[in-house]
Amino acid sequence: FLPLAAVCVVCRRLQTMIDDAVLLEAVAKQGGYEEVENEQAWGAIAKVLGQRKTDASKLKQRYEEMLLATADAEKEDEDEEAQIIGREHEVEDILDDRIEAGEKQYLVKWRDEPGEFEDASTWEPVDNLGGSRSLIAQYERRKEAAARLTDGCAADSAPAAAPAAAPASTAP
Repeated sequence: FLPLAAVCVVCRRLQTMIDDAVLLEAVAKQGGYEEVENEQAWGAIAKVLGQRKTDASKLKQRYEEMLLATADAEKEDEDEEAQIIGREHEVEDILDDRIEAGEKQYLVKWRDEPGEFEDASTWEPVDNLGGSRSLIAQYERRKEAAARLTDGCAADSAPAAAPAAAPASTAP
């Protein structure tokens, strides 16, 4: 069992979360933060929430803290995404190629740290692979060799042509 003091802390946190959601809704119903600020409607919000008008500045402060916390969280998400996007990844191998919307693309197997990607292969246009020209050339050579081998096997397995029949003689 939890001690009574811990239960009270949990109840206060739950009440704060509920109040935050209610506060967000009340501000939204008044037209949003800018509208509430322009109309100096924090007192009306306090009244709607069953608070005293003197608590209006505390509600405004709490709402602004929520805005800042949301902005900070979004900034952290953007920073993390920028780090992932901005990182250079190393090409391990070229696996396949295709033409997509008139543009040649290669299926790239990325060399990554364990657990970084679930599927470490993506289709990439040639322009994204500037530092991997030698791997592209190796892939193209493998592809040509495989095509020659396939063509050679096809010629070996083709049925032999029947000898041409002698022309019929036209004896008088």
